[in-house]
Amino acid sequence: MVQVPATPPSERYPGRPAEGRVVVIAPTRAACETIELGVQLTGVTTIMQREHGAEIAELARSGRGFGIMAGTGTGKTLAIRPIAQAIVGEELRVGVVNREREATPETPTWNVVIVTTGIARRWLQDDMIDKSDVVIVDEIHQTSAELELCLALAKRAGCRFIWLSATVDPRFYAEYLGSAAVIESSAFDPKMAAEVRVSNTSNPVAFLGERFMRHVIKDKRGVAVFVPTRAGTEMVAKEVSEKWRHVLTEFYHGGEPVAKLRPFLEGEGAPHPFVLSMTAAGQSALNIRGLDTVVIEDAQFTTIVNKGKTVLTRMPLGANEILQMAGRVHGRVPGGEVWILSDRQIDFYALRPTEPHFQLAGDPERVAMTCADMGVRADELDLPVPLDRLAYRRAMEPLTSRGIIANGRLTPYGRSVEVLPVDRSWGELLVNSDEHLVPVVAVCASIESLHRMLRQQDNDIGQYVVPGSDHLTSYAIYRDALEQTGSMGAVYGLPRHVFDPQALEEWAEERGVMMRSIEDAALAIASIFRGMDLTLPRTLPKMSGRIEREWQALLARVMPFDLVIDEETSWGEEVNVSKTSYCSSHGVVAGQINYFADKFGRARGSISGSQLPYDLIWENATPGEAQVTYDPAHRRLPLRAVRTREFHGFVLDSDEKPIDRFPEELADQCRRVLAEAVASGQAQHRDLNASREALRELREVFRRSAGSTAAVGEKDLTAYLMTRLAGVTSYAEFLETPLRISADELVPAEERARWMALPSTIVIAERVYPLDYAFEDGQAVVRARIPAKALSYADEDELPEFDRPLHWTVTRGKHEAIRATSLDEARVLVRETSPATRARARDAEDVD
Repeated sequence: MVQVPATPPSERYPGRPAEGRVVVIAPTRAACETIELGVQLTGVTTIMQREHGAEIAELARSGRGFGIMAGTGTGKTLAIRPIAQAIVGEELRVGVVNREREATPETPTWNVVIVTTGIARRWLQDDMIDKSDVVIVDEIHQTSAELELCLALAKRAGCRFIWLSATVDPRFYAEYLGSAAVIESSAFDPKMAAEVRVSNTSNPVAFLGERFMRHVIKDKRGVAVFVPTRAGTEMVAKEVSEKWRHVLTEFYHGGEPVAKLRPFLEGEGAPHPFVLSMTAAGQSALNIRGLDTVVIEDAQFTTIVNKGKTVLTRMPLGANEILQMAGRVHGRVPGGEVWILSDRQIDFYALRPTEPHFQLAGDPERVAMTCADMGVRADELDLPVPLDRLAYRRAMEPLTSRGIIANGRLTPYGRSVEVLPVDRSWGELLVNSDEHLVPVVAVCASIESLHRMLRQQDNDIGQYVVPGSDHLTSYAIYRDALEQTGSMGAVYGLPRHVFDPQALEEWAEERGVMMRSIEDAALAIASIFRGMDLTLPRTLPKMSGRIEREWQALLARVMPFDLVIDEETSWGEEVNVSKTSYCSSHGVVAGQINYFADKFGRARGSISGSQLPYDLIWENATPGEAQVTYDPAHRRLPLRAVRTREFHGFVLDSDEKPIDRFPEELADQCRRVLAEAVASGQAQHRDLNASREALRELREVFRRSAGSTAAVGEKDLTAYLMTRLAGVTSYAEFLETPLRISADELVPAEERARWMALPSTIVIAERVYPLDYAFEDGQAVVRARIPAKALSYADEDELPEFDRPLHWTVTRGKHEAIRATSLDEARVLVRETSPATRARARDAEDVD
């Protein structure tokens, strides 16, 4: 097991300057760099500064929290500099801390610290941000589970909030963060309002047909096409470039380097006409020059928590998303066009910003581990949205059983896992792996998934495929990229694998690998090695049968992932192996289960990961606790001890043996199982038949007494029989033990006679009908059983008085009996459900 330092690199230089500190929380590493540059710029005039500069400065000096809601191009991020100067003074000492740039000895002297949400959450968790700090949240509308947890923790710490947002409904943030004011600003020019049209051609490729493209070419337009998936961006670019070769075409999404968009971002922008396809996430932080046309596919994939599961669901775009995408040209450029591809009737000009969609409910495990580290309960945090309690309980169970949380706090093992800059499952593998295997685990932990590492339309990775393991296939791809195009270097003074940009681009293009996935993995690998205080290796071990076997053995021994055997979970749910996985649909697959909604809205599960051989499963399986059962099919010795062999919820094998003399450790369980068998009538015992009449009388007395006498349900009878079996130590002894139930022991004869004297029949119009004593919704009632024809002559005024409500059961020959609380209700129900009434209703439907 690897020893992990208790303090992560980002926290090794605590402290703050005397004049105070502003902590800026940015949504991404790239945003950190943008904010750092913006804070250092001077003499820049923006719409925000020109229209609201004095108001912003006054609010910043006032000590109160406030928000800024503004569209793209207004300069809201550049407003951070004057805000910080009003709080800590004119001299700003600015620094960044994230996975790429760790804390340094100078960090305690910075009066403006820019951090990602992950670092902010760690600092809040370990009390390195407190009420003396002013927290500025940039792009607060870009919701994530990590950001929302940061907000709750900063509220708990008593921090003052200043928040910056794009066009959303600001009322929630204003109320939740206690804002004194919300400053709204816009770069919208009514004279430049775009022409907005809705097309029912929902497929972007079909929409970009000859008619539209000739319009683009004729007017030399700059077009951005926003689609919900990475594959969609690639498909649009491929189709347009093949049919319209003289039109500049490019695609961009989270797996691509921003550098490929340089022609669109610098100077006057790319030459017109051009078509740039992007995911919705790609558009939020980029200012595409020369853009005058936006095509929006009305679709998004968002996570919805459904019965404790985080389900990826395709949904129409919300008002916020449409307004933000259209806002790239609407009111900003002359002659702008916005096309919304949707089968909905959308009135664009009636759209208004709404509250953002929050993500925190989908990450209960992160909430549980954070609360355990801090020693607080989840319900003590003022979260932006209510936590899914079912999902939270499900998350706590494995964390407790795995020894990560005990008595509401992180254990030493749990702290070693939680402090690493990876998800819990990968942290467990890193902590439990041998040091020589750490490079393999670190690379696998640093790659989001093999699926997102590759271009889905065209990739050629056959030489790297490790059959049965998506994890090791990803490792082999990264290792070859490092060997062919990389070297050991340093970024911001920290060791990291660095790559020759041109060589990596060519290598990635040939294989259909996302270049950015390699670069992001290098950053994450370096961060993991720093967190473990290990030296980053220049080269990585070559894939071999030995490494594959050690990887499988580590997975089988620790098993921190979801587990599926023959496409079924241990609780019986069907989960298919992903179509892009290299695992077989037969056998044991360990990985992450992802849920998505199918076209009917039903949650479906899929898994990708690594396949494990059965010999390792058996080797790491544990014997389950012996369970005693009563099986009447075995007449001589029906008492059986069943012992199972289990692997993380799966029962691999079971062994059943008969029991005569009770094993000491199972004696109490044996007696209880026998008592339950007698109470339910299953057991073979000489006194059972003789006791049936006594039980029948006792149960009737219990009903007639309205529950005031001793109950003789199975649970009560089991407890009574347990006292009789207290000294029994074998099945043979059980057969000889007197178990005849005496009614007098439970209810005295005089009391039984008093209750049995209650009337058993009722007389209606000189006819006698039976009475049944019962309980309905916990209330004692007496129920008269009468035929339907008796309703015609039964009269409420002539009925006798009872000590409890009188209800009715009306029998109707072969038809189902009707239950009612009064004669009038019974008459109505009989009339409404009669064959004649139903026939008339059917005839009326046919006429309609």
